[in-house]
Amino acid sequence: MIKDEKFDLILLLLLSILLSAYLFFRTYVISLDGAFQYIPIAKDIVSGFYGKAFGHNQQPLYSLFVSVVSRWVHDFETAGKLVSSFFGILIIFPVYFLGKRILGEKIALLSSLLLAIHPYIRRFSADVLKESTYLFFLATAIWFAWKTIQGEKKYPYLFIPILSVLAYLVRPDGVEILIVVFLYILFFKRFNTPRDRWKVIFLLALSSFILFLPYLIHLRETTGVWTLSRAKTIDWFLGLREFSHEVPWTQKILFSVKELNSEILSVYHPLYIFLLLVGFFKRIFSRFENGEKYLLSFFILHYGVLFLLVLNLTEWSGEGTVKAVNFSGRHVLPLLLFSVYWVGEGVVVLYGWVYKIMETNRLLHPVESKRRSVVVWGTLFILILAVILPKTLKPQRYERITERKAGIWIKAQSGKGATIFTTLPRVAFYAEGVCEYIDFNKDKIDKVKSLMTEKGGIYLTIREREWRGFPEIREILKKDFTELSRFEGKGMERVIVYRRGSEIP
Repeated sequence: MIKDEKFDLILLLLLSILLSAYLFFRTYVISLDGAFQYIPIAKDIVSGFYGKAFGHNQQPLYSLFVSVVSRWVHDFETAGKLVSSFFGILIIFPVYFLGKRILGEKIALLSSLLLAIHPYIRRFSADVLKESTYLFFLATAIWFAWKTIQGEKKYPYLFIPILSVLAYLVRPDGVEILIVVFLYILFFKRFNTPRDRWKVIFLLALSSFILFLPYLIHLRETTGVWTLSRAKTIDWFLGLREFSHEVPWTQKILFSVKELNSEILSVYHPLYIFLLLVGFFKRIFSRFENGEKYLLSFFILHYGVLFLLVLNLTEWSGEGTVKAVNFSGRHVLPLLLFSVYWVGEGVVVLYGWVYKIMETNRLLHPVESKRRSVVVWGTLFILILAVILPKTLKPQRYERITERKAGIWIKAQSGKGATIFTTLPRVAFYAEGVCEYIDFNKDKIDKVKSLMTEKGGIYLTIREREWRGFPEIREILKKDFTELSRFEGKGMERVIVYRRGSEIP
């Protein structure tokens, strides 16, 4: 391993920049959440509609950053990607410095590298999504809090809630930082006197109260209840609002645990899971450092939060079958952040195993120790990169480029504000029009036609394959609609724009 810390960090930063830049230009179409949740808030902020902006269900800070950056770039999508890329690149620093304090420089560097090349961490940092922004503030808050807990000064405790509220204003999960810090100070942190402990708790409570209260009051005034988020109230989150006795609670609990663990396995990557298990059990047998117990507290708390999310977001039918699980794997990423240091430890353990094998091999015995170490590290890095990078560098939504083209074409034909009935909401986003979402599995084509007449909708935009399984749709499209344009390309979905009416005026 290279011993120059600054040089290591510069290399890591360059890698993070290169990966983000590559994926920035290989993320071809905006995410649905970006198009219909985050960017509308940013547009309201830029337009001065602050009440409306803070009335959306999403926490506002990511969109606020997007609104600021949008003043210097040509569109909101680019602004959103720039914000995500910026924080996605910089996340390596708090992750590194936290790991260095807990497990040393080598584990910190490996862990930061593994986080920087992780497929979902990297790809979300090039998209209009708030994950990289949240993870940056989360990692920074956890690092600063641990640095403060290790020190003797009391005034830095005033600043922990500042970083916590920044994370919270991106995602409500940010309150987990304060929960763990309060509990750690209350039960584990050693003070010279009990009075010192209560002074610190008072400083934390006072700062938290001052910083969190304004937004909590805003939520109370706009929702009518005390809550941490407009999207989900506390009683909903705890499962206190609706009780359904049609499905046994044991079945719900077991399904939620299974679903959550499956999502974790999917998001982490098999290699990371293997290294995590190796590193975690190594640390168990070597006795955890206090900092590892601190990280484990975050992991356990967030796992419990995710379990409640899955439990409450799962829709059940009366027959006891699952109708839908409205849970995103993006919520799992903080678990990766908390546990990536044990993944890094797993790499060190793997290095030790391979080095010992080489050391006992007679053919390799003449090779000097330093050179042997370089060979082992080099081989491990090449293998890890070869396994991980193909998924990390996979282009995003290339097949949906035709949706963007269709939307831009409609905007060129009719200007902004056209009402578009579509199975592809992104078309309406790129057309800067009004989206009327349709689902042919639920909406009959006759009903769609009537709604278009009622709402003055002119355009119907669908994928070609969507009417192949519905002969009645094909007949009505031929009879009552006119095909205006179709968009296709190699590896892309074929998108067709229809106009209501059998003739082009």
